[in-house]
Amino acid sequence: MRASILSNLVVDEIVSLNNISRQSLGGPAAYCGLTARKFGFDTTLFTHFGKDLDSKYLEYLTKHGIILNSSKHSELPTTRFVLKNFEDDRELTLNSNCSAIDIEEIKNVKSDCWIISPVFEEVSVELLRYLATTSEKGFVMLDPQGYTRTVDSARKISLRKKIDVPLNDLNGIKLDSHEICCLTNGLWGKEGLRKVRSKYGIDYIIYTQDQNIHLLQDERLYWLNLPKINSPDSTGLGDIITASFACTIVKEKEAIWALCFAAGALTSALQTREIGIEKIPSKSAIEENAAYYYNIMNYDTI
Repeated sequence: MRASILSNLVVDEIVSLNNISRQSLGGPAAYCGLTARKFGFDTTLFTHFGKDLDSKYLEYLTKHGIILNSSKHSELPTTRFVLKNFEDDRELTLNSNCSAIDIEEIKNVKSDCWIISPVFEEVSVELLRYLATTSEKGFVMLDPQGYTRTVDSARKISLRKKIDVPLNDLNGIKLDSHEICCLTNGLWGKEGLRKVRSKYGIDYIIYTQDQNIHLLQDERLYWLNLPKINSPDSTGLGDIITASFACTIVKEKEAIWALCFAAGALTSALQTREIGIEKIPSKSAIEENAAYYYNIMNYDTI
């Protein structure tokens, strides 16, 4: 099976809770791509990066079986963020921003699973609409984090209060509390989920809130209460959830298992207590946690 990831590669400077700084390859392109490989997918990144990207990062991706849609460097520098982790929050600064992905790059490409997760301005709403509405497109899942971001004069990332993104023909979406508020004029929780379902008709809605992860499918709401695990870095956790859910639903056609694998991947990543992409867990660790979560699933109608 084939997975295609739309997102620019990122180099993150991660400042951990103990104020130690470390540079890491990052962004959904890396986190989703490497996670999809753990699930056995042939994985292609539709991504842009500059001549400044260290060749060791490209060699790392190649070594792990990741295919790049193009070996051509952008004339703009690679997208770079500085991420400062705090106890319950983080601060994000955009140091540089690479070029946008063109619709011509994905035309005539067939894939079982598309994961769209922009970091900042590289996936236009026109490109998103094209993928969502093209026949025989495969399973299309979105993490809209990049659409919620804007920058101030100091290049600090802040979050929009409202976004208008064409979501109607998507198969799946992963939302956090801020993103669901952006799509529903301030609603969250069950009310926000009802609004997203009625407005967009998305088949599978993943919603993360504090230590809980929810799935809305049709009229049924499933959720898991996850343990709090102290970890030095939370970067990429949402991407790991998104890719784990999308790959499992495509392979197994079973939403409950997909939620369990998403939760299992999140827990396994935190249990590594690693920083950056080193936290992406093994398939066996994900499976072990997923099996546990399957037996404690909660559900209700909504």
